[in-house]
Amino acid sequence: MSEIQDPLRREIIGEIYRQADELGWDGLSISERSTWYNRWVDDGRIGGVLTRYMPRERARLWIKDVPMKHYNRARSGIGPYADLVRNPLPGAAQIAQLVFGCEWDFVEGTLREKPNRCHLSNGPECVQMIWGTSRNLQSLIWAGLNTRVDGGPRPVVVVTTRQGERLSEGERARHQRLGELAGLEVRHIATRATRAPGNDGEAGR
Repeated sequence: MSEIQDPLRREIIGEIYRQADELGWDGLSISERSTWYNRWVDDGRIGGVLTRYMPRERARLWIKDVPMKHYNRARSGIGPYADLVRNPLPGAAQIAQLVFGCEWDFVEGTLREKPNRCHLSNGPECVQMIWGTSRNLQSLIWAGLNTRVDGGPRPVVVVTTRQGERLSEGERARHQRLGELAGLEVRHIATRATRAPGNDGEAGR
């Protein structure tokens, strides 16, 4: 992929993200996602460009392992492709306000990823907010445990659900129980993407 100049690379990724947003990527099954990887390889704006630089099989793998591997982090305002997302999810500062209240502020320079985490402060107190979906709960809890071992701010795990998703009471209770066993506070919040003004295009099908 190094042969492709960065502006063209970003144009391809931006088109993939535009279509993923329109498709409601979070709600697609594994088989549906696989179908769209193939369609993107066949799409002249995506695979039609990529296959000028690499074999078709590698182009499909690149779509899956580069832009789409970064997709959820980019939607949260994190990583090198965050500016290419048209319908972003709430970022760290917005989630902090929703979960902790308006008196808590995001501490600049503390944002980290894999998993998403940052420091928040209300003046006298500082916490580390670690957030992600229930699918990443193991990583969230592990990050919280490492924060405790390293002597960092009090970690709080925030499990997010996207529009159209719903956790059962049993799932929520299980998350709380896992948090208790790990000595971590666990909170839940529903988030939704914000549609960018003028973004009314339809994904190519």
